[in-house]
Amino acid sequence: MKIKAILFCLCYMACNFVFAQTNPWSPSKPVRLIIPQVAGGGADAIGRTIGQALSERLGQPVIVDNRPGTNGGVGMDVLMNAPADGYNLILVFTSMMAINPAVYDKINYDPLRDLKALGAVCEVPLVMIASSKVPANNLKELISSLKSNPQSVFGASSGNGSFSHMMIEILNTKIGVKMTHIPFKGEGPAVAHVLSGQDSIIYVGTPAIILSQVQAGKLKALGVTTADRMKQIPNVPTLIEGGIPDFNESFWYGIAASSNTPPNIIDAYNKVLTDVARNDNLQTNLGKMGCNPLPLNSTEFTDKVRNDIKKYSTIAKSVNMKVD
Repeated sequence: MKIKAILFCLCYMACNFVFAQTNPWSPSKPVRLIIPQVAGGGADAIGRTIGQALSERLGQPVIVDNRPGTNGGVGMDVLMNAPADGYNLILVFTSMMAINPAVYDKINYDPLRDLKALGAVCEVPLVMIASSKVPANNLKELISSLKSNPQSVFGASSGNGSFSHMMIEILNTKIGVKMTHIPFKGEGPAVAHVLSGQDSIIYVGTPAIILSQVQAGKLKALGVTTADRMKQIPNVPTLIEGGIPDFNESFWYGIAASSNTPPNIIDAYNKVLTDVARNDNLQTNLGKMGCNPLPLNSTEFTDKVRNDIKKYSTIAKSVNMKVD
């Protein structure tokens, strides 16, 4: 009798294991996607596009919940206070995952401890633009001008500790100069100032509000920050082509959940997001916003976050880049 009981238990456990393997977790009700940025902005548009593709793959509505504030901190608070049950996800991006830990002494979350990166979806190449007063029409001329006189060109950013600020400091390091950094209150004002032609100034930013001005010939585009050129402006060379070795930077987007989420749910989303990130229709729609595909699974995405935190923290420390 004891042997029969043991055999029965073993069979029961085996059946349950097979059932779990063949019937992975999937949502049975709407999923909330927290977007820690304002509605109507670039991150919101990208997040909603990803959310729609995720909804089609899951077979459940994905409801967007915009929670802007404190560079993603408000959205993180919302996620941390929600059940870790697979029905609460958050759109994550470079600044909140890798820049904030590098430039803030204190933030209300640890991107590696409190979050589980489920998968990356896309990246946005950045474009270096120059005002009409910049004494250069290409990157090599800009480097020559800066080396002869570092004060001949200023470097604009969308704010202290921003991704565009980080790009200016990376340029300084790789070129071996010290451009004067001028922070603005957002990307719009920074681009507007470059466009005004008041100063000899450059800006390295996302293409959303830059492309149309570049395509219309109103802004000089000196280079693209990724290893490959942008399809939207194929005549603009990469910074690598222009003479800065190993310059490959982009602003990436992905999806994460609370680190307390059960492993079977994490595994399910990892597989789903791997499929979603490789969906041609999704990437075509994201491409219209200046995005390139960046399909990374959970492990690859976590490694990228960890490496980017280390890279940007080293740069921030070297120039004492801090945000209160």
